[in-house]
Amino acid sequence: MIEYVQSVASQQVPPPYYFPGVTVNAFIWDAAMTPVQDYCDRYLNLGDAEKRGFVYRPASTWPYAALLIIDYPIMVSSDRSREDIPKDINGTPFPDRGFMSQKEMFVVFPLLRSGSRLETALLNLTVEWALPFIVVENPMSAICGREMLGIPKLLGNIEIGEGKYPDSFSARVDLPGWASLEEGEMQSEHLTFLEVDTAPALPTFRGSPDEKSIWTLLRSDTAGKTIGALGTVNDFLENVSLGLYSNALRTVSLRQFRDATDPSKAVYQALVSCRSTYSSISNFRFYNEHDVKIKFHDRGSFSKILDVFLGARSIHKSGTVRAPDVMAAFRFNANIDFDDTRTLHTFAVEQGEGLPPTQETDDMLAPWLRPIRGFFSARRP
Repeated sequence: MIEYVQSVASQQVPPPYYFPGVTVNAFIWDAAMTPVQDYCDRYLNLGDAEKRGFVYRPASTWPYAALLIIDYPIMVSSDRSREDIPKDINGTPFPDRGFMSQKEMFVVFPLLRSGSRLETALLNLTVEWALPFIVVENPMSAICGREMLGIPKLLGNIEIGEGKYPDSFSARVDLPGWASLEEGEMQSEHLTFLEVDTAPALPTFRGSPDEKSIWTLLRSDTAGKTIGALGTVNDFLENVSLGLYSNALRTVSLRQFRDATDPSKAVYQALVSCRSTYSSISNFRFYNEHDVKIKFHDRGSFSKILDVFLGARSIHKSGTVRAPDVMAAFRFNANIDFDDTRTLHTFAVEQGEGLPPTQETDDMLAPWLRPIRGFFSARRP
């Protein structure tokens, strides 16, 4: 493989990355299965199922979508694995360039990937997370995510802080977009896409009384500390199991490049995966889900985005749509390692008359089988 030529016009920093001390606010609701399956068929299950050897479908055992809003105070390169650490054009190793920060918002839902042929049914079996939509406020993060990682990042404005009461949470996300899809509509630089407000974290006397549900058992400082301790246990199990057990979030996305002579065609299409591992989880607190207000603004160019993770919805006359009833809402602090970027499957693409199609590659072996494969693979020189 030829070496990438770093440019003075680029401030991209290649992975892996380390994000210490992040603050995560998470909100979970029921996901509609039909839009999720439509997403799989359009963006992941490309071509003939028998030929490609795998299929993605909704994870019916966990049929939920999760909205995460994350504050990253520090983002640094963590590539210390080789002596010849990659350097930028000025000769500075990327881990020594310093750090940046950002806020991020995204929606994910779990997918079950399995083999579509008898011989691949179990070998390809794993759970991955679809990442159909993600917004960041840092331009370099948006560029790196799209060009190097294949993650469909959008650049927007994200404001987060306390709401009406101390220890509550409030967020607002603005994006460039068209207020309508009528002919001649001028794009607006800042259209409000999402608004989130909560009551203070539990226990609190503000807001609605606690309902009797399974989450009631977890609404205490003791429960939060217990979950934080389980995060430490996760770290331990990850190490002693040599990766067979993992608390990592593995995403899957379609990465593609347009044909310069025909922008409606692709010259490259592949499914790519990235791993985010959460460790040192602390300060775990629940919100009363009945006091969480999530409003998406359904208009113009935002409508198709919302179709993916909201499906059929009732639109208020103001143009807003309330998210489905939130089943759980919580926040915590953690450290995140972002590593193991991988090309799972490269699709064969026709190159034109008289030219052979691009070569198809496959690396769909389930993560739980990868350590075992090393015992049976030929030793590499």
